[in-house]
Amino acid sequence: MGSIAKIALTALCFSLVNPMSALAAAEKADKGAKKTGSSKAAKGQVNAKAFKANCDGVALMKEEKIQEALAKFNEAIQENPSYARAYANRAGVRMTERNYKGALEDCNKAVELNPKLDVAYVNRAWAELHLNQHAKALADCDEALKLSPKLHIAFINRSHALNKLGRHQEAITDANKAIELKPDMAVAYVNRAHALIATREFDKAVADCDKAISLDPKLARAYANRGHAYIHLDKLDLAMADINKALEIDPKLGAGYFNRAELYRKMANADSEKASKLGYFRHPETATK
Repeated sequence: MGSIAKIALTALCFSLVNPMSALAAAEKADKGAKKTGSSKAAKGQVNAKAFKANCDGVALMKEEKIQEALAKFNEAIQENPSYARAYANRAGVRMTERNYKGALEDCNKAVELNPKLDVAYVNRAWAELHLNQHAKALADCDEALKLSPKLHIAFINRSHALNKLGRHQEAITDANKAIELKPDMAVAYVNRAHALIATREFDKAVADCDKAISLDPKLARAYANRGHAYIHLDKLDLAMADINKALEIDPKLGAGYFNRAELYRKMANADSEKASKLGYFRHPETATK
């Protein structure tokens, strides 16, 4: 999930915060607004219909009812076009639809309306990472953390950006901070595993993926990263099982296919070496063209 240090480590799976987590900050803020009775956009009061529609959208996202959530955020924006949080939340929906440019546009609008809305920077970083705008994503995570120094989502996305920029030790530091703040966030362990593979600490990477899978058994990237670590540990059967599992969960996970191709090559080389040791050599005239 660009700038990769070595081809042998290409397509390690970077993990981004999921939409339900990205909206958690919004839900918390909206609940606080309900208690105080003060729900304000950057430019004026948010009317009751817009506020309720936004809250309903957050709830629907948590239930993974994506299209229904999108309709609610659209309703909130229609009711109040200056409602920054609704744009930031709608960006989360757009990300699940792989509409990265649409998500970026929504986040740009949210930041324009409310430059102090942390979740807008977090979601914009998320979109920028998918658009290979890694330096911009890093800057947006920095801005989010200036506004909310304990925002674990920002540390997770910043660790992703740092990995993409080849700054793996810093990525580990950010993943550590995210885990300290929220130990049950599976994606933080996956991001740290990526950095650990890059620094060739394969056993530690496997342990982090084990933890991620225990927290979220359907997290495809955890299996893909563990499979990649197993390749480097020469545990090829385990690697194949994990990579196949990753692709079963997410058939659109490009890193899974790349890693499996790498695994096939390594298995082919191992088999060729065994054949050679057993005295088998293919003559040029019988080789497949």
